[in-house]
Amino acid sequence: MKKMRTLAIVILLSLFSIGIIGCETVNEKAASIAENDEEMHLEAEEEMLVAVNVDSSVTVTDLQCVWMNRSQFWGGLVFQGLLIADGNIANVKPDLCEEYIISPDGKKYVFILKDNVYWHDGQKLTAEDVVWSIETSTITPQMNGYIQKGIKSIKGVAEYQEGKADSISGISVEGNAITIELLEKDGQFLASIAQLAILPKHCFTNTPMEELNASEFWKQPVGSGPYKVEIANDGTQVLFVVNPHYTGKIPKIKKIRYKILENPESDDFDFTMTSDPVTVNKFMSNPKYEVVKTNNLYYRYLILNLDGRTGERAKLLQKNKVRQALVLALDRNQILKTVYGEAAIGIDGGIPASDSWYVDEKKETLKYNSVQAKQILEAAGFDFEETVVLTRYHQDDMSVKLLEEIAKYWNAVGIKTRIEPIDATQTDKLWINTDWYDIGLKNLSAVDYMEWYYEYSSENQLWNVILNRKEFDPIINTLNIAAMAKEKNKLYAGIQRLESELVYKIPICILPQYVIYNKEHIQIPDMEFPNMWYYFDLDIADWKFNNK
Repeated sequence: MKKMRTLAIVILLSLFSIGIIGCETVNEKAASIAENDEEMHLEAEEEMLVAVNVDSSVTVTDLQCVWMNRSQFWGGLVFQGLLIADGNIANVKPDLCEEYIISPDGKKYVFILKDNVYWHDGQKLTAEDVVWSIETSTITPQMNGYIQKGIKSIKGVAEYQEGKADSISGISVEGNAITIELLEKDGQFLASIAQLAILPKHCFTNTPMEELNASEFWKQPVGSGPYKVEIANDGTQVLFVVNPHYTGKIPKIKKIRYKILENPESDDFDFTMTSDPVTVNKFMSNPKYEVVKTNNLYYRYLILNLDGRTGERAKLLQKNKVRQALVLALDRNQILKTVYGEAAIGIDGGIPASDSWYVDEKKETLKYNSVQAKQILEAAGFDFEETVVLTRYHQDDMSVKLLEEIAKYWNAVGIKTRIEPIDATQTDKLWINTDWYDIGLKNLSAVDYMEWYYEYSSENQLWNVILNRKEFDPIINTLNIAAMAKEKNKLYAGIQRLESELVYKIPICILPQYVIYNKEHIQIPDMEFPNMWYYFDLDIADWKFNNK
């Protein structure tokens, strides 16, 4: 076989699911990939190698359901949405639709679907696929909160979810025109619907909707985007090639490969996304690489399992004073310096102190005071004989060290702790089985502050499992329709005070994310990299090799 020049592009992925197959039976080649790597090479153009473990935190390639985890680089290659965001994420333009029309009251949207779009398997994409995708997304157990929030604003969704209606009344179709009517005006609806990948209905004929996220479809997914899966994911690598049915701008790079590198320290690569400060510092000193800080909100925080593990026990976390004491017992500034050096930005809530417009200076901040923390715990009747079970779903060294440092501070005030990591790197594991842990270390890559606060909403299906509270609902509902900056300012001030008082999660920090690419090997169009964990127009068609 002719030896091909390989371009290595590395994407750091942080969320996982079990790899599984598409509309058809897995190509038999996939089963023999591990034995004969040459079978992955096709006679043709040079390719991009997308390795997923540049900082050794990833052990398997994983094509996770793009509805649960929209933050996957490959998702934008394979799938399309009605709309696509630009670098601002909140700004959108047509993708699967030719155009869209908004009614004067902002409650009705008409999307005119393109007529010449085909799935990777050759079947035509229709309005039925769009409607099915929206309806199915409302009843899928694990769903991205940002997408979920937008879908819930559609008229008739509640009735459909409750089984009182066979379809969503707010969605109607006439030819290629899809009309969506909202309950109330929602300024974020377009941005959230742009994150919903449209899936092929015909590929899920025999799949129960509650099992969609774990369907074998994700082993070799079928989409309508510029690239299709040529050889299925076997846990070590996946091959993507240009979609012959694609009617948009054809990419210059014809093949893209995801692969686990045997030695990411020495193997060459050309592109990665990471928030690991060690990796960032290493490549900042390498003249071959460009290191670019992206515009992102990448939160690290603790979630408190109020209604799961506490069940019939002493309900350790039910008392507000106990939750406040947990915060007081943590010297978060010192913890961050120990774990991240100067790389992390400390936070007391969803809005960082650097945002002078929205941050509420009047809110009561829980500063480190271990003596006061222990006094409050004692006064609240905290049972010091009980063990607080901590968990994390990330396996990287930073996550391990962060949770260990947190446990040390709680131990210092007499709280017994035990760390039990989840045996997978999936955020949804925190919601599937909740009766074994009390506090979890979680990440959130958010488009805006509302995504952080939507986690408190009683409408959030995932968070209801461990929280099930309604105190935030009135202010969240008002924020959803607020248009003026002054109005938002007042509402954000109120929600920050409520957050500080109730302590349903413990903010730790925001970690900047970075794009690192090999400027000697790859040319990327002049662009500002936004939040790379979201689906947006990467202008992938104009990425090219330097020798082309």
